[in-house]
Amino acid sequence: MINVKLTKNHKKNIKAYKRLFEKWDMWTFAFKQNDEYYFITSYTQRITDKVKGYLILDSNGNVPSLEKAKVPLYSLVLFNTKADNARTEMVHQMNKSMKPYKDMYEVLKANKDHILNENPQMEFTINAIMQQSKEGMERPKKIKEIVMNLGNMQREVTRGTGFFETSFLVRFEDEYAKYGELIYTFIKREEKLKDNYAELKRVVSLQKKGMLTSDKKKIIRMLSAWLSSYEKVLKKSISTFELDECGNRLDIDLKNIKQSLAKARKEIAERDFLRLILSIIRNPK
Repeated sequence: MINVKLTKNHKKNIKAYKRLFEKWDMWTFAFKQNDEYYFITSYTQRITDKVKGYLILDSNGNVPSLEKAKVPLYSLVLFNTKADNARTEMVHQMNKSMKPYKDMYEVLKANKDHILNENPQMEFTINAIMQQSKEGMERPKKIKEIVMNLGNMQREVTRGTGFFETSFLVRFEDEYAKYGELIYTFIKREEKLKDNYAELKRVVSLQKKGMLTSDKKKIIRMLSAWLSSYEKVLKKSISTFELDECGNRLDIDLKNIKQSLAKARKEIAERDFLRLILSIIRNPK
């Protein structure tokens, strides 16, 4: 994976897009189940601001049993967590500079014929790397669309209805899942291109005619940077999708990535709920 950095302008953009996702008091919206509205309040430690407990109340201020509180609590925490992740992780990724991909695409486009004159067998490799670079250039636009959709959906609740139901959460999660599909698909293609990157570096290093020395050095430098970051960056990124919190491998169908990732993340979320959230809920049994 080509390393990308945030410029000052990108950091300003992050702040601007974070405003799309409002920081709200969880009392200001509810989860509706059947004909009842449920609200959540959290108990936090004063110094660390760490959540120490949750309490679910109905619209009359009554405290339902733990059994009745489970679905509202899970739904409210899940919605809050995913909206916050969109506000932070997605916005951050959306504003990363894609200049390295642009540079790779342009320098290969300018020198493709020179390379193929001496090494015609490299056409597939060059085309694949150029296509991947083009996908990298277009990735921020695709993430932005997801961010905008999620932000607008969140505002349907916080500024519109004041509540959400299971059907809304399903729709929100479906849009959210597009991000994981986009990123995972991209980095799996990067992984698949590892040998192509290495072969192109070898070929360009031996190129004798046609290329400017500056272009030759640039291609070699960029490919070297990618190959050196493979172990440190790309493999780690892939593992965040393919392994659960205990390091167990998740079952991901590469022909059905979106649904596979969504299913795996749902299973993790449910385990986290049982392990981390349910133990601190203050509704009575």
